[in-house]
Amino acid sequence: MTAFDLLYTRHWPGMYQAAFYLLRDQDACMDIIQDIFAWLWEKREQLDIQAVPSYLRSAVRFKVANYIRSGKVREEFYAALAGLSLPETPGPQDFMELNDLKSIIGQVISNLPEKCREIFLLSRDGQLTNQQIADLLNISIKTVEAQKTIALKRIRAAVDPHLLALLLLPVVTHYS
Repeated sequence: MTAFDLLYTRHWPGMYQAAFYLLRDQDACMDIIQDIFAWLWEKREQLDIQAVPSYLRSAVRFKVANYIRSGKVREEFYAALAGLSLPETPGPQDFMELNDLKSIIGQVISNLPEKCREIFLLSRDGQLTNQQIADLLNISIKTVEAQKTIALKRIRAAVDPHLLALLLLPVVTHYS
């Protein structure tokens, strides 16, 4: 048995169960899980996954979130979600997901063009006003505003796919 077969055999049932609890649609869940494993196979050379169960749980949440976002979910899902009583205190998984989100944001910031990153960090970490940044760097206030807008758009683009998944986190972890 290959490593991929072992990975599939070991994790498929739990992934399916988590997706099915949320969607209650056997065909959609099968498609989602198969998509995840197909993607893993295609990207196997480039991926460096440290915590397989956590990574696969996240993949299920993201795929389910995308499925929900596409509008293919039935109204029963929303009714069931509204009726759930979930713990109010964050658990270890919540902190792990928050750290993942921080890591994504940090990576986006580190990949910004140098001047854009500098302006963004002066604004966020240094808590300088646009005028203070413009004076410090000897640039126009419009340039500061434009660079901050670029940085925020890139961060938003990287974070948006994860937001719905983060909202679903308590539901998935509660039933997986």
